Order: sequence, then C-alpha cells, then structure tokens
Amino acid sequence: MPTARATAPPPLPGATPLFDAAALRRADRLAGTRHAMPSILLMERAGLAAAEAILAAYPQRTAALVVVGAGNNGGDGYVVARHLAEAGWDVAIAAPRGQRAATPDASAMAAIARSLGLRPRPFAPGALDAGRLVVDGLLGTGARGAPRGTIGTAVAAIARSGAPVVSLDVPSGVDADTGVVAGEAIRAELTVTFHGDMPGLHVEPGRSHAGRVMVADIGIPVAVASDAAAWLVGRGAAAAVPPKAAGADKYASGAVLLAVGSPGLTGAGCLASRATLRAGAGLTVAGVPAGVQPVYATQLVEIMSAPIPEQEGAFGPASVAPLVEQAQRVSALVIGPGIGRAEQTRAFVREALEAIDLPAVVDADALHHLGTEPGWLALRSAPTVLTPHAGEAGHILDRPRTEVEAERLAAARALTAASGAVAVLKGPGTVVAAPDGRIAVGATGSAALATAGTGDVLSGVVGAFLAKGMEPFAAAAAAVAVHGRAGELAGRGDGTVAGDVVEALPAALAERDA
Repeated sequence: MPTARATAPPPLPGATPLFDAAALRRADRLAGTRHAMPSILLMERAGLAAAEAILAAYPQRTAALVVVGAGNNGGDGYVVARHLAEAGWDVAIAAPRGQRAATPDASAMAAIARSLGLRPRPFAPGALDAGRLVVDGLLGTGARGAPRGTIGTAVAAIARSGAPVVSLDVPSGVDADTGVVAGEAIRAELTVTFHGDMPGLHVEPGRSHAGRVMVADIGIPVAVASDAAAWLVGRGAAAAVPPKAAGADKYASGAVLLAVGSPGLTGAGCLASRATLRAGAGLTVAGVPAGVQPVYATQLVEIMSAPIPEQEGAFGPASVAPLVEQAQRVSALVIGPGIGRAEQTRAFVREALEAIDLPAVVDADALHHLGTEPGWLALRSAPTVLTPHAGEAGHILDRPRTEVEAERLAAARALTAASGAVAVLKGPGTVVAAPDGRIAVGATGSAALATAGTGDVLSGVVGAFLAKGMEPFAAAAAAVAVHGRAGELAGRGDGTVAGDVVEALPAALAERDA
C-alpha cells in the first residue's frame, strides 16, 4: 500500500523521502479537510498497522505493557493494546501520573479500551520486570527537548530496563526531525511510524534508538503530497552512476588526479587512488611528493604516480604549478589523504584549489588545512565536496566533536553554509548537505566500515563520480550509498579492512543492473 508521496522527484534512483513532523501533521490535516477522512479513522488504521507489525515481528511473545501519554501517540497506543488483546495477548496499559488521554481521538480510543476491560493503571517501573514487550506510546513527533516530569521518569525507567521495546512514531526522547537526543531516550528494537518516514529515525543518535524502522500506510490518499525534508539513499543509487560506454576511451570514463601522501602516510593515498578505478574511473594519476613516489610506483600498478616537487618531504607552495600541469588531462581532483599537517602544506592546499578549475574532493589532512574559515571555497568556479568525519567537522566549525555528533544534521548544514561546498559528514547514517538546502542520508553500510582508511576510500569514490560528470550533490550521495554497500559486501565482519571495501566496489556498482 502507498505511503507518503513527495512533491519533488527523488535526487537519485530509489531514494526514499524523509518528512519532518510539520509535513506529516499537514498531511493528516489535509486528509480531513480536503478528503473528509475522520482523524479517528487514521488513528485506528495506525494502531492496527502497528499491532500487526508487532504480531509479525514477535511471534513467540504473548504479553505486552503499553505505556501511553496524553496525546495522540497515546491514542495510537490504546488501539495497539486493543488489537493485541483481541489477538490473544495478555495486555496491560500504563500511563504516567497526569497522562490521562487529553485529545478527542485519544479519549475516544481510551474509552473503547476501557469498555473491553483494558483500563490504564499508573505507570510503575516494577511493571517492566514481568517479561512483557513494552509498547512506547508516550511522546509523538511533536515532542522536543528532554522528556520531563512523569513522562521523563517513565522514559528513563524503560530506557534502563533492558526490556524489548516497540515505539510508535518515534522512540520517546528522540527528536523526529533531527535525531537529537537531549536527555533520556528509549531504545527501540522496532519503530513503527505512520504515513511517512522521518529524518530523526535515520540520523544519529536517533538512528541508534530507532532500531528497525517500518513505515505503515494509514490510508491518507496519495493525492496528498508533502515536501521532503531529506532523502534516504540506498542500494538503488548505484543506477545513477554512468557506466563505461561501449567504444569510449579511458578519459570518457572519468579521469582523476589525486594530491596525496607524505612520508609515513602513504597508505591513505594508495587506498583513495585504488578506489577511483574500482568505482569506474578510466584513468587515475596520483600526484605525490617526489620522495615517496617510489612507494606509490610499486603499490599502484594500474595507476600513474607523478613525482611532485616537495618541501622538506611534504607538499608546499612550489608543488602547486607541477600539480596544475598534471591536472590538464583529468576531470576531477581529490586532495588530502595522507598529505600531513606540515605548515607549508596549508598554503599548498589553498593555492592548488584556487588554481585547479576542476570539481574537487577535499578530505583528511586537507580539511585540517582549511582551518576555521573555509568561506573562500565558495569563490571557486568549480564545485567542491568536503568529506569530514565528526572530528574534522568540529575543527572547521570550531566546536567540540561531541557537539557535532549530538546534532549531525545541524552540523552538516553549518558546514555547507560556511564553505559553499557540498558537505559529506561521515559516520553511521552519513549526512550529505548541499548549499541549496538538499539533504541526503545514507542507508547503507555497517559497523565493518569503522576501520582506518575507509574514509579515504570514500573520497576516491566521490572523485570518480565527479570525474564522470555527475552533479556534485548526486555524486556525493551516490558515493555514500555505493561505498556503504561495498562495506556490506566486503564480507569479513569485524575483520574487514579498507582494502576489502575497495575490492567490493565493483560488486556494489553492479547492482545497478540487477
């Protein structure tokens, strides 16, 4: 059955729209005002869909504690309780003190539940020890900030109990729009959300609290379209990457120049360089400090390594002109992996980016050299893509890493606003932000990617896709999806290394033809 429809087409094949709470409330309202659908009917459909999801996900369980708040999220909970009881489950309903149903629809559903003997009792933490599945109907999509009062007490008790939880709409304590967790928050095994998916369920830290996410159709007509706040990009994104054409030469497939490496830091450049070819580029040139060029020549058989004049072993201002010469035959630049943090390299980064009029990926040590004033990147005539992890983003934004990790959407938007570049904030649920306001969230990947060098691999993939002529936001979002999928396919679990991800890139790209 259909769920929410976006007003704009997806930026990549297979991308799923993510809606903020205001858009979903508007869809509910239009279903009533434009299509005469009673809101209580939508609540009944929501609760029934959630109950069916619970029955399917927990076939061995037969008992539930449904914890309800006063609003419509609690009303959904009363419906879930009724349908689970009708299916033969032992169901109890608990409401924190002061949380008697307060909206018309929730009050009606509470009355129906009471008529069937399902009377809410005061919430007590002791009820969580009875081996029951907990259904979280406390706070809905409109809640902001840390849960307070008796609701906060209940959220904390559930969060600390270790009981299995299914959340309705959003885990209580998680901001549905941003994924921010301001205080205690419930960690659900399954979140059943209604009509449309939401950013906060896929952006950390909310992503870790949501568990598996299911979007339930509640009957809002497909004629009701909503503006997407972001897009979730997954395996289908590979179809956006231009394949090598029959009869085309290596330059037509995309040619990439990398400015990488310094003494003791050659591995990052090797990984990024290999990733460009495995991601479908036809030609790669690794511009490296002359002193380490022999290392690259032996490690990168299919890749040309160009010795670039250096200053005390690292790139410096004298390296810019030779790198510009190498750029004449390529269509994209990757700068940063392994270049080190020597003082002279700071000037090299800026001068090279100003002189080379090509789409550029700025990663790793080059991000360090941007400092806290990256606004000059907006003056480049060619597009720029930044690919920081949280620590690098914190350096650019001059804020603690912990703050970036706590508010990842806001940080990604701040990066693109400060630089005029597309920003790829790496991590679980990687966020891609464009200067025009578009947001993509990565849906692929696994914990196996938490290993040194995988970020360098991603920068190579972005570079390859830019070299193929892809629009920068699409190139970055597709690279995040393909890179994440390669991590899944690498198949070595906790022993996965970045080189395994490189070798899995062709298989991830091949899924575009499946």
